[in-house]
Amino acid sequence: MDAHAATASGSSGARSAAHFLGNVLLGIALGLLAYYGITDLMAGTAQTALRSELSQLGVVAEPLPPVEDYEDEARVLDFEGWEEDVAYWESLEEGGVFGRLVIDAMDADTVVVKGTATSDLKRGPGWITTTDVPGPTGNCGISGHRTTYGAPFGRLGEIETGDEMVLYSPTRRYTYEAVEQRVVRPWELDVIATTEEPMLTLTACHPPYSAAYRLVVHGRLVDVRKLES
Repeated sequence: MDAHAATASGSSGARSAAHFLGNVLLGIALGLLAYYGITDLMAGTAQTALRSELSQLGVVAEPLPPVEDYEDEARVLDFEGWEEDVAYWESLEEGGVFGRLVIDAMDADTVVVKGTATSDLKRGPGWITTTDVPGPTGNCGISGHRTTYGAPFGRLGEIETGDEMVLYSPTRRYTYEAVEQRVVRPWELDVIATTEEPMLTLTACHPPYSAAYRLVVHGRLVDVRKLES
């Protein structure tokens, strides 16, 4: 084989290899898109079912009442009859409707379930059962996906200090104010340890598509109001 033929053969082989590699990468990309699409569809279906359950709980399923302008109206911490919420949360089975989480800063309005098992987090963010329920003390921990299954916490990193995070129970609205965002290792569980000051802690894997770290957002309770039925 002369030099020209060898060069042509080599070029053809290189083109074939590049074509093959391109097809492989395209296949992987299409597979990933299909996977994310399917998981998002599954999560959307689950959230629709959960919202149907919410409709049986009362005003929590209704359109959001406006968040008060706290410069004009004093904040209140109304825990009268709070035992209603505690009784409801204690009666929940794994995967049951824990509440509704609304965070305008990341354009989130999602139903939270009880538990963080794989099956729970496929349906929505999950209340970490080893943490406290919302109340006059304690640290309420909620974990959610940043990618796949609707990515309810996909924009968690956009929350800034002072942003409001609102959690609805069947009878109350708990408003928290973001005070800190940080990244920790998965084993640093002190971020969800119980606290004397009432707190809400949101967690998700970090960076996206990796479980190497956890993104954590802490908020302190600034307002609790009984919802009008």
